[in-house]
Amino acid sequence: MAKKSGLPWRWLLVVAGFLSWISLGCSPATLSMFLMPWVDNKIEPEHKLFAQDKELTLVILSSFAQPPINPDLQVAEMELPDKLAQFFRKRCQENNHKIKIVSYADVQNYRIKQGAIGPLTPLDTGKHFKADYVLDLTINNFSLYEKKAVDKLFRGEVEVSINLYKVDVKDGNNLVFNKVFNTEGTRSPMDAGNVSAAALRGLLLTKVSRDISKMFIAYPPEERMAFDHATGLNAR
Repeated sequence: MAKKSGLPWRWLLVVAGFLSWISLGCSPATLSMFLMPWVDNKIEPEHKLFAQDKELTLVILSSFAQPPINPDLQVAEMELPDKLAQFFRKRCQENNHKIKIVSYADVQNYRIKQGAIGPLTPLDTGKHFKADYVLDLTINNFSLYEKKAVDKLFRGEVEVSINLYKVDVKDGNNLVFNKVFNTEGTRSPMDAGNVSAAALRGLLLTKVSRDISKMFIAYPPEERMAFDHATGLNAR
């Protein structure tokens, strides 16, 4: 009996992907996703938070370098850790990492109580919660309005000093990553009458949180521009 002939499954996949590419008018980059869906093309972070496959405990601290007078901004230091925690959990789930993030409310309660006794360092807080890392964020600048436009035009600008401490380090070199992060808001000024200050603050904090989380956990390349185009914020 003659031996049956047939294409190997990989060639069938190539043919199917090629036909899909022609029918949909896809680019070569898109075609590669059909042909090599098993390839992990995530963009690596600047500093890998997960060097080993084990659960990590993280404390996130947030504060203003100078407390803002504008009440629309004062809550940003409380909102930033919560938004950042959401992105960390999302990225960890996508990368099969396990992370435990200490509640920001618990962190603040502890620091307020201990503050009455004396100065408290990020490492003191990390040791108390038996954390592996402490991410200390200092908001140097947070503005909603276009410069020289007073309160008529929204634009937005944020600068954050980022310090990552590894808690259990015997040689004393606990600071393992530091960077000053800057980002602008909308691509062009927006009429302040068309959007609320709270809405713009929320979008800016989401953008900042998304970009900071990318510094420590791998992310898909298509995410680079999608959020900015969807919200009208400046691409980074």
